[in-house]
This record gives sequence, C-alpha cells and structure tokens, in this order.
Amino acid sequence: MEALRKTHKNMIAMHRRQIPLNALRSFEAVGQSLSFTRAAKALGVTHGAVSRQVTALEKMLGVRLLERGARLAFTRDGELLFKRIGPAFESLNEAMSEVSRPDDRLVLRINAPPTFTMKWLIPRLSVFHRRHPEIEVRLSTGIDLPKDDEAHVQDIVIRRLVRIDAFPSSTPFLSSALLPVCAPELLQGVKLRSAIDLALFQLIEAATSGVKWADWFEKAGHPVPAQVRINSLEQMFFAMQAALDGLGVALLPSALVLDDLAAGRLTIPWRLQGIHERDYFYAVSPLSKEKRSAAQFVAWLSKEGLDANKLGKSVVEEARFGMSSAVQSLAED
Repeated sequence: MEALRKTHKNMIAMHRRQIPLNALRSFEAVGQSLSFTRAAKALGVTHGAVSRQVTALEKMLGVRLLERGARLAFTRDGELLFKRIGPAFESLNEAMSEVSRPDDRLVLRINAPPTFTMKWLIPRLSVFHRRHPEIEVRLSTGIDLPKDDEAHVQDIVIRRLVRIDAFPSSTPFLSSALLPVCAPELLQGVKLRSAIDLALFQLIEAATSGVKWADWFEKAGHPVPAQVRINSLEQMFFAMQAALDGLGVALLPSALVLDDLAAGRLTIPWRLQGIHERDYFYAVSPLSKEKRSAAQFVAWLSKEGLDANKLGKSVVEEARFGMSSAVQSLAED
C-alpha cells in the first residue's frame, strides 16, 4: 500500500501524456470480471495483449496488482487502484461527451438517492422531457451530502434531510411519512387487532433509514415484541422489493410507495400517525453553468412534489388496512 502511495506521488510529476491509459483500461477490464479471457473479449483484443498490458502496469508502478493463482484476485494495492479507475474513466467520458455534444443541447446533471431516483423521479421524468426536449437530464445517485469541493460536479443535488440547515441553500419539495407496507396477499386470512400483531410477520427495514422498527413500536406504545423477526437490508430498494414480493412488512417512506399503494401492489397493514423521518430537499449548485435549465427543472420538481403530497394524503386515506373500522380508529388516535 505504501509503495502504491509513493508511486502515486511520482506519477503526479509525470507528464499527463505519459499516463498509460491503455494499460489502465486493460486492468479495469480484468478487474470487472477477474478474468483475462473475459477482459480480452470485452476489449476485442487477445488474452496475451491484456496480460502484457497489466504486467507492464505493475512494472511501472512497482507493485503487484493481481494474485495469479488458481483464480485471479486483487492484491490490496490492486483493489485500491481498481476502485479509483472506474470513477476516473467515467469523469473522462462525461467530459468528452459534454464537449462533443451539439451546441444547442443542454446537459443538466442531477444526483439523487438511488431508490428515490428509481421509484419517484424516473417515472415522472417523461413529463419534463416533453416540456423541455432541449435539456438532457443526466442522473447519478448518492446518499451522502456533497462536499464543498464537489459543487462543480452536479447542477442539482436531491437528498432526504432531517432539517433544512443540514444542507445550506436547500429547499424542501416532497414530504414523506414512514409507513409499514406489505403485499395485500400477506394479510389474507389474518386479522390484526393491535400494532403488536405485526410481529406475526417478518419485519423489514433499510439499514440506511434513520427510523427503525424499534422506533415505530415505541411510537405505537409497545416494546419491541420478543418474538419479532427483523431483517435489516442494505439498501432501501431491497426492502421495497422484499415487500412487493410478499416477504414481509417493510418500513418505507410514503413518497416512494404511493404509486404501488394506488395500484394495489402494496397495502398498509397498520396505520400509525406521526411517524416522520425526513423530507426530500433539492439544492442548485452555485457553480452550475446551466442556471436557467436548473431553474426550470426545480420549478417542475416543486410542482410534482406538491401534486405528490396532495395525492399522498388521499392514497393513504383510501388504503385498506385489513382492520375493522373500530380498530382503525383506535390505531389513528
């Protein structure tokens, strides 16, 4: 590792025209599949050509990047280099694409949480495209707040925030309660008499969520049942898909499940008022070169958020909770 750091410092002094792009591309291709054969096929060259490029790269860096045993494996230095190469090539491709685009084409770069992008933003983007066909929206995903020195990378950043001062100059546009949801068939033949009865099912939560099932049961006035089975999944989308596939009851932001609730793919087994985690905020980068396009996009985003907030209230109200009216009223008090 130390050898790679020293080599990195030496490479900074190297003239940029001497950076071995072909060797780095070959190493990246090998790293994608940990196979010289598949890398060669992907690059359209011979196995030997790829092997020679990687060997030359190792010789230049003065470190081993791959363990060539029965199966290829990264060394620690190789893994570090591989993790850095992908974003570097992506940045180069993006820069070249922007430079080569027609002069009348505008590119707007937007970064948002992955599940929000997939479940809320993408299904609505066609409306924006029809209204502004001259603007090309490029999406990337992330959940961490951007650093100050990253302000030039994105034109608009969308995040879920507990409070507005966590992300200066941000604007809320989409509210979201936290709801337990599941596939309707999961409730067939089951009568829930209290919130504690949810412990009959596998409970699912996202590891990235700030509010967990323990918080939900506390709000419901119950300790976490001793027999409860809680599965914490790495990504929110995993939890959502698990609920859709009938694997259990997932705790998810209402904004991301409204379409599935309205379509009857999900239902709310027990309604509990007042569970609120984070709303969605947007911020326009002060370094954005597409200020007019960004303004048009956030105006559209705000309108879509307002409509979704109104729709959300009616969808949740009309959802069938699988309980008697008396129990529903008790749950909502």
